[in-house]
Order: sequence, then structure tokens, then C-alpha cells
Amino acid sequence: MAENIRLGTVAGFRLGVHWSVLVILWLFTWSLASTLSDTAPGHSAPTYWIAGAVGATVLLASLLAHELTHAVVARRAGVPVSDVTLWLFGGVTRLGGEAQTAGTEFRIAVSGPVTSLALAGVFAAVAVVFRQLGVANIAVGVAWWLSGINVLLGLFNLLPGAPLDGGRVLSAYLWRRHGDKVRGQLGATRGGRIVGYALIALGLFEFMTASILSGVWTVFIGWFLLSAAQSEEHRIVTRQSLSGIRVVDAMTARPHTAPGSISVEDFIQSYVLGDRHSAYPVQGPGGAIVGLITLTQLRQVAPGERSTTLVRDAAMPIDQVVTAAPHETLTALLERLAPSRGSRALVMDRGQLVGIVTASDISRLIDVHTLEVPKGADRVL
Repeated sequence: MAENIRLGTVAGFRLGVHWSVLVILWLFTWSLASTLSDTAPGHSAPTYWIAGAVGATVLLASLLAHELTHAVVARRAGVPVSDVTLWLFGGVTRLGGEAQTAGTEFRIAVSGPVTSLALAGVFAAVAVVFRQLGVANIAVGVAWWLSGINVLLGLFNLLPGAPLDGGRVLSAYLWRRHGDKVRGQLGATRGGRIVGYALIALGLFEFMTASILSGVWTVFIGWFLLSAAQSEEHRIVTRQSLSGIRVVDAMTARPHTAPGSISVEDFIQSYVLGDRHSAYPVQGPGGAIVGLITLTQLRQVAPGERSTTLVRDAAMPIDQVVTAAPHETLTALLERLAPSRGSRALVMDRGQLVGIVTASDISRLIDVHTLEVPKGADRVL
């Protein structure tokens, strides 16, 4: 999700919004406005659209509450949280680690749907109170709509298949039952494939017998879940193949560094051109590493400003760069890497730079070690 718009922090978590949120905001506004025109007659068209926009906005806040609950429970359990992002299919809470027990996995997973169902109860109570107080029927309709959508959101997320919350619940159950975390995760991805195929079949049935739009949307959701489950399974198998491998085994030792005091133009001419590297740790006064500069950061400097912009000013600050210890497991590092943070990590040993791990380093290691995975190793159930 590289197209995220960062909105700051909420409850201490970095919050981002993907551009696709505009799609669901419009869809829900249109859907609610259309529903209200039938269930709450007597208002003008602009009033229905305003009510639809208000309801859709509150629904996005409900989605945010769902994701923030995951984040809060994870943080309290000692699992780092990288960020929370709203996008087309609701939201994603990206964790910087994994639960250490099946109970923790269960609590993190179930907290989101529980929040959605609790919000459904709150909105239903608001609707009842509004009706008793004689509030306009359009406000009552919005409250009932929010209640119903949150019920659907909570129940849908409890479907037993990864990457849905219900898949994480299934994973925790299988983990507890068999004492094997990987077995539980693969069982959840299998459940995700089943749910995906079932939704595709349901969508095709709707397409042929009822609503074309509803059918297409259901097929699309099913296809997304199927693809996500397959990707999740590939990730789990890859992590399994890398079990026990250390960062030092994947890193490029003694990486080329860049002085932060020279201009971007001089850096490109003297370092980048003719060099195969695409990422350089940036040295500050005294040789301390103060950041990381990549081709991405260089492209963001306008050609006319390269001669007046210093490398240290164009670089990603060190507090935003992923760092790792040489003897840390590679799987632990993978949990912290993200495209938004350069997909690279600086390897530090007692405060000294000893290496850098890039996406290409990890890809090569994955290619090599997956050759050692026996055929059928991804079918442990």
C-alpha cells in the first residue's frame, strides 16, 4: 500500500489512509442516500446525500475503532504495532512482531469483531432513543443503518479464514489444539481459500439470479480473500524455510556509505553513477550514521535543487530506518521491514555499522533455501 496518505498518530499509532478509501466513502454515501430515500420519505435529495455522507464518515470512524482495538490489544500484549491503515476493504493493522502464545493471538484477533458488534449495539440503542424522542426519521434511519453495517462487519470478519480476523481466531485454536503455530497458520490460510471460493460461487449465483452489482462485488471480495490467503500461505512457508537463519547470513557486509555534508548532485556524480548499489548509509559528523539515502529519496529532489540540497537533508532520518543486530533471526527482521521504510535494514553491532540487508539479499536467500524445502512441506495438515 505505497499510496498511503499519512494522517499523523491516533492513540500513539501511525495512521494512514489509502486512496481507495475515497471509493468506499462514495459507495456508502450513495448506498445510504438511496436507502434513506425509500425508508425515510419526505426529504429533499440534497438532504439524503448529506445524511449519506455523514453516515459513511461515521462508518469510517467505526472501521478505525475496529483496527485501533486490534492495535491496543496487541500493544498491551507486548506485540509491536507498525501502523494502522484504512483502505478499500476496511483496514489493516500491521504488526511489527507475532503473538507468542495462542491466547494472545486469539485476543488480538477477536477484539476487532467484538468492537464492531459492540458499536452495532450502541447505534441500535441510539436509533431507539432517537425514535422515542421524536428525532427526524432520517436520523433514525442513519443510526439503524450504522448498526446493521457494523453487525455485518463484525460477523464477516469472524469468517474462519485468513486474512480475516476469524482466520486468526482459527489459527489460535489450531495452535492451542496441536501445539504447532505454523500448523495453525496454514490451517487458517486453507480456511481462507475455502471462504474465498464460497464467496465467488455465491457472487456468481447472485449475478445470474438477483443483483448484477451485488454479485460482481461478492465475486470481487471472494477473489481478494482467495488471493490474500494464497499470499499468506506463501509467506508462512517462506518464513518456515528461513527458520534459524540470522541477519548476518543475509546482509551485505561493509556497505558503501555516503557523506552527509556533500550535495546531492556531487553524490550522484561521485558515488551513484557507475556503482551497483542503490542504498547508502549516510555518515554525519564523526562518522556516526545519521540516515539512509536510496534512489527513491534521490528522485524526490528536483534536478534544479540537487546542487543546493545536502545528502543528509534528502536522506531518510535514522529514527525512521529499520535496524537489526547481526545475530537476530531473519524472520524477526522481516516483521519490521516495510516498503514505506525502504525495505532495507542497517545492521548495527554495538553502535557500529557492519552491514545492510536489502530486499534483493533476502530474495536471493529465500530462493536458495526454498530449494531445500521438501515437496509437500507446505501441506503439514
